[in-house]
Amino acid sequence: MKATALFLAASSLAAVSAVAYDGYGYDPRPASSYNNTISGAAHIGYDSRYAYKDVVASSLLNRSGVFNIGGELNLNLARDWKQEIGAEYMAFCDGLLSDKDAFDASWKAVKELLPNLSFRGGYELNYGGLPGYLSKHMGKAPHSLAQSVTAGMAYDDPGHGYFGSLDVQYGFYGMTGWRIDLNAGKRWSGLIHEKVDLELSAGTGYSSSYWGPGVAGFDQVNIKLAAPVRVTGVDSSRGFRIIPFIQLDWAGNTRSEIRRYAGMNAIEDFRIRVGVEAVYRF
Repeated sequence: MKATALFLAASSLAAVSAVAYDGYGYDPRPASSYNNTISGAAHIGYDSRYAYKDVVASSLLNRSGVFNIGGELNLNLARDWKQEIGAEYMAFCDGLLSDKDAFDASWKAVKELLPNLSFRGGYELNYGGLPGYLSKHMGKAPHSLAQSVTAGMAYDDPGHGYFGSLDVQYGFYGMTGWRIDLNAGKRWSGLIHEKVDLELSAGTGYSSSYWGPGVAGFDQVNIKLAAPVRVTGVDSSRGFRIIPFIQLDWAGNTRSEIRRYAGMNAIEDFRIRVGVEAVYRF
């Protein structure tokens, strides 16, 4: 099957590069690279379809895309630990999600274990969007709210361009159960132009009892191509960038069970997503 072949490709890429893409156009960085007491990023963008953890919402829930705005703040925590505080607001263009915008927030503690390799763990909150909608629709919570704790590893080698991540999530409110996300990719700096990079990444997600009791399997497989354009700054760690992207998402073998528990076609089998982000790192 296509999903099986793509999963094997993603796993092979992860094994070769031992590396992840952290979403929102951010570059995952080791804790030691936070040279300043305060650093972070701000972003604004548009995605042609709304997706949660690369699981694409169906056209019934969202058809014409989503606008997003958010940011990340990195602060000292204790000794050689750092903390990342993130938030994102999403405005849906249409569909059943359009009457309730979404808000995501997270807090993570970060510690460098080896050069370019860091541990991160913390808390995530989702209000609205796919997890919030399904939490309330399937009777798992009285509100459109989902909460979880996460732990994982992130790798980023700026010199060779490899990046990757492995994250384990346990949902304890709303959407309850386990999820694992694996992403890996390669970045080529100045391949197209001295100010234009090229990033190719692939990923997959596996869940167990997250969507419903006994539902286990692969939720999605994806391939993403992005071309960050450096407007200011000499590299991806600082300055302003414009990031156009295209992403291919395939639903995994949990799709039929997700639809059965939701009582409707909640996710897409296959979708091509395109979009653009403006990201400023400081």
